[in-house]
Amino acid sequence: MVYIKEIAEDYEFIREKLKMQGFDALTGKDGKWIQARTKGAGHGSISRALYARKELVAKIFENGK
Repeated sequence: MVYIKEIAEDYEFIREKLKMQGFDALTGKDGKWIQARTKGAGHGSISRALYARKELVAKIFENGK
């Protein structure tokens, strides 16, 4: 599946960005299939988590049929 390679590329991109530019450089715009976003409501939150984009979740359920 092509998606697995692209997901791995997203992960590596986010990982390298974190290492090279720091925590504050991570945004929800990073990654095609996964993204680093604030955890919870995001109002002043400084913690981040990786989330699957809705398009990835749709593909997972589509392929599970």
